[in-house]
Formats: sequence, C-alpha cells, structure tokens
Amino acid sequence: MSRTSWPIVVGGCLRSGTSLIRRILNAHSRIHCGPEVKFFRDFYGDYLDDPLSHLRFTSTARAILAETELLEVLGGAFVSMHERAMNAAGKARWADKTPENVLYLSEWEKLLGDRWLFVHVVRNPLDTLASIKEARFPLTLPVDLEGRIALYREYTEAGLRFAASHPERAQILVYERLADAPESGVRGLMSWLGERFEPSQLAFNEVDHGAGLEDPKVATTSRVHTSSVHRWPTILSDDEALAVWSATADLWTQIDPDRLYFQPPSRVVGPH
Repeated sequence: MSRTSWPIVVGGCLRSGTSLIRRILNAHSRIHCGPEVKFFRDFYGDYLDDPLSHLRFTSTARAILAETELLEVLGGAFVSMHERAMNAAGKARWADKTPENVLYLSEWEKLLGDRWLFVHVVRNPLDTLASIKEARFPLTLPVDLEGRIALYREYTEAGLRFAASHPERAQILVYERLADAPESGVRGLMSWLGERFEPSQLAFNEVDHGAGLEDPKVATTSRVHTSSVHRWPTILSDDEALAVWSATADLWTQIDPDRLYFQPPSRVVGPH
C-alpha cells in the first residue's frame, strides 16, 4: 500500500480545532473524513461517570472474548466501516477524527500496523482552556480547572510522545499558525500527506459533511479565521490564566516557542 493511500488519524485536546481539520480533509476530493465515531472511548468505557458502564456492549462482550481478541474483532469492523464509507463517497482514502485519538495511538497501531499517518492538532493552552470553560461535555470534561489542566497535559503529551517516536508518521499542526496563514497551512498539511491542495478545502463548509457528532461551532464557520485566537483574556480570570500558563508553558514552548501568550503576573505578550 502506497503512503498516499494510508489512513489518516486526527486527534488533539478537545477544543483545539480537530473539527476544523476534519472538515478541511473531508472537503478534499480523495479523502473521506466523517463525523466522530467514539469507538475507543466506548470500547474502554472511558467516560467520567457512566452508571450503565457494566451493561454496555463492549463491557458485556468481554465475557465472551478476551480484550485483545475483542479489539481485533471489533476494531476490524471499525476499520471496515471507514473503508465502506470511503467507497460510498467515491473517495480513495479515509481519515478518522476524534480528539481522544491522541490517547489511543497504540491501539491504532494494533489495528493498522505502521501504515497510517497521525495529525496532532494543538492550540495554545490559554485559548484551549478558555474554550473548554465554555463547553458543556459533562461525561468527558472535568468540572474543575485543575482537572482540565491535567486533561490538556495528558492529551498534548501523548501526541508529542508519538511524534517524537514516529517523526516520519506524525505531523504537529498548530491551530494559530493555520489561522494566521490558512492556505499555506493547508498546503503544507496536504503536501505532507502526499496529496494536492484543493481550493475547496479553504471553503470547506460549501461541501456537505453529513450529520453526526462534532463541535457544532464549526458548521457556522465559512473560512479559517483568527477570531478564536487570543480570546482567553475575555473568558479566564487573571488567577485562572496564571494557573493555566504556569502548568502548561513548558509544553507550549516545546511546540511554538516564538509565540508566547502570557507572562506573570498578567502582562499579555500576545501572538505575533
């Protein structure tokens, strides 16, 4: 199988722009990237509070098969589902997008071996945590700031570890860089994927993406824009911003050291 036909796995911390990337990919004539399918999260019962977890299909199926075999069987069906959806759309390649993919990269290895590519979408921690503060996802998001900071670190560190171990198969896509220069950012991503850039990808919502689970905000966006960049001062208090930056600046300086957002006590350096 040629690298240009390899599946694409998209992940990153919640509220980092993964839904935008999914639509940009799905707008390409060769790539099918549908709405989120919570395969791994359901398979492992990875929710904060699910009173029916012991009754779920994948929980009860473990009484019949060991987890390793069950993942092989159900994971094979999951991959087949993507292939059928790709064929039904008349496309040549499929992609899977869900934020928590970044936590299940070893499971993707079990399903696909080493013939797949990973796109890790990252957004600066201040805007990410500000957006999370506005979100209402009680089964996946901690209610306290400390828990949300830990979630950001868990997702971001997982993606960085995989990229460090598999540099030839991982691309770190910085949301702010894409917002600053959309065409250049999408061209760079598509070149790395082995695809040609198509102008329709910048007008991604002129394409039908189907109904399904994803961040609803992206459906009302006509273009990649900068209005979501540097919003955190209007959402986070000074104390919250200081707590976020103190706990995450080390990660962000690994990703984009030239673009700092906050300096104690609360002086904004700002994007540049």
